[in-house]
Amino acid sequence: MVAINWREKAILLGEAKWSTDPIRRSVVRELVDKAPLVTPETDWRVHYAFFARAGFTEAARAEAVAHNALLVDLERLDRDLQEE
Repeated sequence: MVAINWREKAILLGEAKWSTDPIRRSVVRELVDKAPLVTPETDWRVHYAFFARAGFTEAARAEAVAHNALLVDLERLDRDLQEE
């Protein structure tokens, strides 16, 4: 998924995996590596979001933290929707 804010020069890149296996580091790394291919210019801010039914491996969490990525698993999604 991609969301663009042209005025702010910001782009959100996201990945959703709804399998029964946790997201691995390689999934995070692949999206980060693709960012330059879809970012309109080099001066844009890139944000990342990952959605996973079964959560994330520790390596994926560490990689996501390194890129300030938002991680949303099923438990968090349920909790956040309950608060609305």
